[in-house]
Amino acid sequence: MNVVVVEAHVSEFPEPFYLIRGEQVTLGKMDDEFPNWVFIETNSGQQGWAPIQYIEKYALGSIGVLSQDYDNNELNTAVGENLTVLFELNAWYRVKRSAGEIGWVPVSTVKAM
Repeated sequence: MNVVVVEAHVSEFPEPFYLIRGEQVTLGKMDDEFPNWVFIETNSGQQGWAPIQYIEKYALGSIGVLSQDYDNNELNTAVGENLTVLFELNAWYRVKRSAGEIGWVPVSTVKAM
């Protein structure tokens, strides 16, 4: 599906992290605005949001393990920009730019073409 940006988005996390399956993270609070996103910290100290569906939580404590590769690369977008949706997860689209860059944008900032 192709979408057009109707509201510009600027990432609050300009330096994304790239995690691999099996990597351990510390779990923080759940997002109030976007359900099923949890704030995490990597072993190297990087912080950001991740979908809870990608994390297997240990029974005790606030430690989890990634069940698949994940990056939190949010794209900065401009009104009128065209993007291709790869999939939707928790009110965010994983999108691709025509130049090949892949990242996340809030569903609410785009509309179908």
